[in-house]
Amino acid sequence: MFALWFREGGTAGFFLLLSLIILSLFRWRFPKLKATVMIDGIACALMAASWEYAHYALVLVLFEGMYRRFYWVGFAGLPTFPGAAFQMPDYIDLSPVMLITLGALCGLFLGKWGQEDVQKFTMRDTEAGKYYELEHQQSDLMEALPQIERMTAVAERARIARDIHDNAGHEIVAAYISLQTMRQLFETEDADTLELYDAALGRLRAGVDKIRETAHNLQTVTSTGVGSLLEICQNFPGCLVDFRTYGDTSHIPMYVWSMLEACLNESLTNVMRHAKASYVSVELDATQHIVRFSIENDGVVRPGGAMGIGLRNLRHRAMSIGGSLSVDADKVFRVICVIPVSTNPG
Repeated sequence: MFALWFREGGTAGFFLLLSLIILSLFRWRFPKLKATVMIDGIACALMAASWEYAHYALVLVLFEGMYRRFYWVGFAGLPTFPGAAFQMPDYIDLSPVMLITLGALCGLFLGKWGQEDVQKFTMRDTEAGKYYELEHQQSDLMEALPQIERMTAVAERARIARDIHDNAGHEIVAAYISLQTMRQLFETEDADTLELYDAALGRLRAGVDKIRETAHNLQTVTSTGVGSLLEICQNFPGCLVDFRTYGDTSHIPMYVWSMLEACLNESLTNVMRHAKASYVSVELDATQHIVRFSIENDGVVRPGGAMGIGLRNLRHRAMSIGGSLSVDADKVFRVICVIPVSTNPG
């Protein structure tokens, strides 16, 4: 088109080419305004009377219209084309028709090709997002495993200390007191017998002291279970946290406590970052088969109950142990975690 205008000259051709270039750059900058290609077709139709080669510009118009998937473009200028194409009386010149058809097909092909590339890039970004989210979940699980092991060890030490103190310790102390009482009932004058008896009683007293010391050393200052959740709530600096428990929590395994602690920490962190809450309510309801954990606040409510990456990772973590995690954002923002528990782990 530039060569035709350069050879023939003319103001009409100059302005037509200038308008086509400007509108093409405009659509390149703002792709959503693809309907402006119709203006190019109308311009070609108007300039057809002033410049004999204006109808060839329809090739460019149809090419860009097909490329941008605006298939109705160019029809405003097509009525001007037959007069130029069929102006020869002896034969029909089909070369302009072939040019326009070729331009439209090239635009359609390149447009589909570009659309396929965009879909591939979108699919790649989606898969990459899933991959990074999966890596984040794996990292969270790897960080949670040492915590579960530590909590399990602490709980086992506390159980052993409790069993020693409540069962074996009481029995041994009772036996020691009984032997002390029996010492006064001996009527023998045999000094060797009394010496052996006193030595055995002393060794028993030393054993009682050792048992007490061992039970004391097994106790830990680290809170577990309900105590750990209560400690987190009491140390929350944002606002008052109302913590309530219902049911028997003694049968809840350590991996569930670890999940509940992570859920509480994430929820309270979100309250500090995103909400201006005046209160936070935490409820733990334990039944024979499930544990229901609820954290709600009256701060800023996310539209539609949208989950951040932290809550999404917690949801996948809950699903991995057969539970679920949901968000309710109607009048308050509430996180609900439900986890099944087994009453017969063996």
